[in-house]
Amino acid sequence: MNPNTDLQLVPETLLKKRHDLDALQATRAASALSRSISRKRINNKSKVVKIVKPETILVQSRQRKKSAIRYNRVSKKGMMKRASDKSLVKMKVWDSVRDEEVEEKDLPKKKTKEEDDNEEEKEEMSDDEKDGDNTNDNDNRLHKIPYKANSIGATTVFAILLRPTIHTTPKVVKKTLSSLRLRRLHEGVFLPYTSVTRKMLHLVEPYVLYGIPSNETISDLVRRRGFCRVDGKRVPLADNNVIERELGELGLICVEDLVQVLSSGSDDMMEGNGKEEEEATFGKVAKFLWPFRLSARKSKFQRKMLDLKDGKLYGDR
Repeated sequence: MNPNTDLQLVPETLLKKRHDLDALQATRAASALSRSISRKRINNKSKVVKIVKPETILVQSRQRKKSAIRYNRVSKKGMMKRASDKSLVKMKVWDSVRDEEVEEKDLPKKKTKEEDDNEEEKEEMSDDEKDGDNTNDNDNRLHKIPYKANSIGATTVFAILLRPTIHTTPKVVKKTLSSLRLRRLHEGVFLPYTSVTRKMLHLVEPYVLYGIPSNETISDLVRRRGFCRVDGKRVPLADNNVIERELGELGLICVEDLVQVLSSGSDDMMEGNGKEEEEATFGKVAKFLWPFRLSARKSKFQRKMLDLKDGKLYGDR
């Protein structure tokens, strides 16, 4: 009788699995020993040694120094010729078919009289009628709309923090941004556009984007992304009872009242009360609303992998 027939056979896949588990336990034990030795150099959260190059530190210090120089210059001399005291009105072309704005370079070029005469000689009357119909269609779908290019004369502006304030921002700029309640990236707040607020926005202009919001924009922001401050906590604006309980003393009971106060500022509501009381009402409503958390214009994949940057889009728009 063969003695090997009584032995239990083990599958090869099971043997490989045991070998892999033993190797994994050995690598984990070795990494635990190295982690205990070099514990001071490793971050507990990421468990990765972070190395900062000296060139990066120099670049950050230079940017911090330039930002401080600009802040001191604007605080003493103002914006000088960089900011206009008159309201600027510009024109934009709107495509009614696509429902979007069209740039000037994408517009069809107008033909000169000589080119039109040459085409009329070469082509027949029917073709000329078709071309005329096409040009009329283009004129009907494209509309020129005037808009304000700055915030002069406005009572309310909406400001958004566009740049991170981590390493390259001076303390005075951070303090000014925190006084405007702009502490997180891509957060937006409603501000009364007074002389004091305008000076503060000029001081931190490279970091923020601000402009005049329309009534539709204010309504969409409050309804879709509106959160309020109740006992120091961030509470969604899901019910009008929260507004009535917190701002009922001011006569505000619903979302429409908040939109009216934010859009009118302190000019349209001065008939019954004084200006100081209405400015206090706007301030209470603005502080009652939590800063709006918005999404970035470009995603992280677009910025890093596709290298798509926002460009010099900041300041008064």
